[in-house]
Amino acid sequence: MPTIEEILTERSAFLKWTGGDLETALRRRPLTQEIEHHYPAFEELRDTLLDSRPVSAADWPGFLRNQQATPDEVASLFDRMLRTGIVQPAADQFVLPDVDAKRFVTGGWLEELVWLAAMEAGADEAFYSQMVRWEFNGYEGENEIDLIFRRGERPGFVSCKALRSTLSSSDRKHRARMMDAVHEADNLCDHFGQPGERVGLLVTTDLFDDASGQPRYEALMGKAAVLDVRLIPLEDLDWERLVAIMRHLMEG
Repeated sequence: MPTIEEILTERSAFLKWTGGDLETALRRRPLTQEIEHHYPAFEELRDTLLDSRPVSAADWPGFLRNQQATPDEVASLFDRMLRTGIVQPAADQFVLPDVDAKRFVTGGWLEELVWLAAMEAGADEAFYSQMVRWEFNGYEGENEIDLIFRRGERPGFVSCKALRSTLSSSDRKHRARMMDAVHEADNLCDHFGQPGERVGLLVTTDLFDDASGQPRYEALMGKAAVLDVRLIPLEDLDWERLVAIMRHLMEG
């Protein structure tokens, strides 16, 4: 049975072995899944850690108590991030210690989550944050694929976008980013896939109004349907549901 590398090579695309570390994703799984369960709480924590004016260590207890999200959720996430090494104390502050930690909190966790879900769903092989070099008609280039998976002889792809959880009707930039992301996901499958192979787009934005059950961005839903991109919004950021969606992508 051909591997992902062999399948891509037949399509003039070549894996560069600089993708996400699978052992690291497994080690960080408890933290990754806690972020999944409490993404709005993580948003507040992430934005504070990335702020150019960080909270001092002495002020962190007060910060944790005064979040819009449940304080216990924020405190639990912060404690697990400390134990995992994503956050570390430095002088009188808590900081993201290196490039890997910053990559993780700004969206790397989402790629690791979808890789974990793909493996749980029965993928024979999967890579995340994977660089792929390609050649076409004498041209060369590179793309990063957030997730490429294979079950049997059939690969599939998922693009991940860690965006704000809430969608405002007036936020044109947020809406434009999601629409661009749908086209990027479609291009990904057009470039590296073949007819019948599936692509998904995972976004951390709430796209359905709970009260009415109606989509908040109908044009986005329609465009994804036309392009056959499986849109996976924040509502699907539940472990069992995400695994089921990954299984569906594999089955076609």
